[in-house]
Amino acid sequence: MQNIKLATSKSIGAFIIVSLAYIASYTITSGFISPIQDLILPNIPVAGMLFLPHGVRILAAYYYGWKALPILLPSMYLMWFVDVYGNGVPIDAIHPLISGICCVVAVKLASGAFKGILEKEWKLLLVAGLIGSILSSLIMSLIINMNFFNITVFHFVFGDMAGQLALMIMLIYLFRFSRMIKN
Repeated sequence: MQNIKLATSKSIGAFIIVSLAYIASYTITSGFISPIQDLILPNIPVAGMLFLPHGVRILAAYYYGWKALPILLPSMYLMWFVDVYGNGVPIDAIHPLISGICCVVAVKLASGAFKGILEKEWKLLLVAGLIGSILSSLIMSLIINMNFFNITVFHFVFGDMAGQLALMIMLIYLFRFSRMIKN
């Protein structure tokens, strides 16, 4: 009985932390980064050029594996409903599920293929992020444009990777700052 309580409290904690991280990163992207992008690059209609939530998806997939899907999906669909559906953006409702699955598959592939080769976790996370973004972008391009490969794929991949890298840098400095405060 004690093990069930411990597992449940860990699952609830993971759900809360990952959900808050996804919602916060999506809110920053949608409310701050996207308006700046619209001023600078008004001709890129769907893909964000700095999509922070991709980093959250990859981190969740790395730490929770397939358990990341039920942890991530509620916040992913909430943000899809509020921001994408609510603003009439032409991204299908299947996209959160596809991107979540692609991120988990990418982490599994990268972990299996590069485990002994890439000595640093952050390199593995970036490779997994790239694989996940390419898989997700190709599938989404097919759904949105009825074409497997076009320029939208590059927009999605660039935005996902720039967002993941920016998120990882922010987390590095956040953890450094928190260690400074503790000392």
